[in-house]
Amino acid sequence: MNLDFDTALRIVRNKDKGRFNHILGTVEKAKELANRYRIDEYKCVMSAILHDYAKNEPLHKMKRIILNHLDKNLLKYDPVVYHGEVGSYLIKKDLGINDKDIIDAVKYHVTGHPDMNDIAKVVYIADYTEKNRSHENVRYARLLSHLSLDVGVLGISDVTLHYLKQKNKENIHPLTITTYESFLKKVGVKAYDAIRNHYKGM
Repeated sequence: MNLDFDTALRIVRNKDKGRFNHILGTVEKAKELANRYRIDEYKCVMSAILHDYAKNEPLHKMKRIILNHLDKNLLKYDPVVYHGEVGSYLIKKDLGINDKDIIDAVKYHVTGHPDMNDIAKVVYIADYTEKNRSHENVRYARLLSHLSLDVGVLGISDVTLHYLKQKNKENIHPLTITTYESFLKKVGVKAYDAIRNHYKGM
């Protein structure tokens, strides 16, 4: 199926009306980032529309899909991370999406991935920083995403890990950790320390 934006938006609205404002916000931010960094706008926007495709699926259905079609090790981790991988499976199955960039952007928008391409980075950042978000780290993350995609991903993975550790979350998904480690290496420890000291609290 060759989806256009209007059709995709109608599909996700019908699946989960309660999340539609978040979807629209993510789409708006993804389009902004795609234009800022000259990345394929269609793929960024389509990935943003579909990123939470599995968010409202019943837990028992997601577990069944993981057991039958995905890496069973995913079940070791907090169910909040399931919908990324399950969503990537379902957009292939339900919608005939075969574009690897879109599939990977949906798959990794929750955990991140150390080898994310620019489209996946855009969706990872847009999901966290869209205009309807009001959590304490959102302004910091927005500021960092204006420096570069890599710095944006690093900042979000950093505050996400800090949050999970503060909440004493056990079994943090390893991709969350390796995403932070990989992007810290790309940006550089000294450079990130300088960025963090400048922007934190602004």
